[in-house]
Order: sequence, then C-alpha cells, then structure tokens
Amino acid sequence: MEENRFYHSENLELKHVVELGAQTHIHATKVLRLKVGDQFALFNGDGFDYVAKVIEISKHKTSVEIIDKYEVNHESPLKITLAQGLAAGDKMDWIIQKAVELGVHAIQPLLTERSIIKLDQERTDKKLEHWKTVAISACEQTGRSVVPAILSPLHLNQWLSKEILTTDNLKLILTPSKAQNINHLNKPSNSIVFMVGPEGGFSEKEMALATNHAFIPVNFGQRILRTETAPIVALSILQNLWGDFA
Repeated sequence: MEENRFYHSENLELKHVVELGAQTHIHATKVLRLKVGDQFALFNGDGFDYVAKVIEISKHKTSVEIIDKYEVNHESPLKITLAQGLAAGDKMDWIIQKAVELGVHAIQPLLTERSIIKLDQERTDKKLEHWKTVAISACEQTGRSVVPAILSPLHLNQWLSKEILTTDNLKLILTPSKAQNINHLNKPSNSIVFMVGPEGGFSEKEMALATNHAFIPVNFGQRILRTETAPIVALSILQNLWGDFA
C-alpha cells in the first residue's frame, strides 16, 4: 500500500491521465511537496487502490497517470449501521471520524426529541457534505478503499418505519438502565443496527418505539457514557466480539 492516499471522486482506469481535485493538488504539492515522478495511491470507493504517478505539475493543477491498481479489503466482516442522535458542536465530526476508523458500514444521523442541534434543509445539505468529507478523510488515513455511507438525517420515527429495519438484523439501542450487557449477546447471523442517543439520551417514548421495532436495550455496565464516547465504545466491543479485532 502506498504511504500517501487521496480520494478521487471520478472514475479511475489503468493508463488514463487524470487531474487531481483542487484540494488534493494543494495538499500533494504544497504540504507533501510531491514532484514529477513521485507515486501515491488514489481511491474512489470501488474497493481498489490505484497507483498514480505524477507526470505534470503547474501552479493550479497536478496531472497523474494511473499505472497500477490492486484490490484493498480493509472492511470489517461486521456490517454495522450506527444510528446516531444528532450531537451539537463538533461532536458529530468526532463520532463519524472514529466510527469510520473502527470499520462502521454506514452512519444514519437521527433527529430526536432531545437533539440540541436543529437543521433546516440548507443546513442539512451543508452538514451532510461536510460529514462525507470527514468520512473520506478517515478512509484516506486508515487505508479503507470503500467509503461508508453517510445518510441524510431523518427523524427517528421516520427512520424506524423504513423497510430496511424489517429485515433480520440484530437491532441494539443503548440505554443506561433496564438493559443487558452488550458482552452477553449472541453472535448475529446478519448485519447490526446500533442506536445511540444525543446528549440528553432517548426519551421514554422513543425507547418504547424502538423496542416495538425489535431493538434490544443494551449497556456497558454501571457508567453513563457521553454521546460521543458511547458509539466508539460500542463499535470497539462489537469488533472485538465478532469482527476483525478478535
């Protein structure tokens, strides 16, 4: 695997010449000081890394030739969807970054009764693009060549009614009380959907709605974790129990 990796949103093919995106051009030439003849990896989410060789650098662009490709499988055997109650400030960035590092398959932001942050359509679109950029950056760092899906925020009740949740997934919801310890669960035969509340947690109504949709209440023991800590702990435990940390 090449030491330096960059995401490229467009199609990549062997022997083709491509022009790097503006931000990648700046980082490659101004930060890493790459020169003509240097090589690095590009990926576009199709599961491959493409070896790119710099063939031209100007003030405003860098052109590279794709000289090789190889399949990269750094994906967890567990397909975990994290359904995360919207958190305020930069907490969502932290959650998305670390969840991608820990092998999450998809992230579904949830609008809940106790979510501090409120989004109109314009803010939603901007947030979603920003979160996708955070996920891509985490993939560049970790060596993942498949970018996890960052889904558009949905209200919790709207999301629970989606058809995907009627399938035979292991459905878990984090709660500090009346729950079994996550370590006592049996290994799932299918994917995992894990719900984490916002700063104030889920309301009683939301907990009841989730359990009516076959979500199993779980916890990590006696201590109540912050919303930005809980998904990282959960993903780590699940990967250690049944994923690629074992």
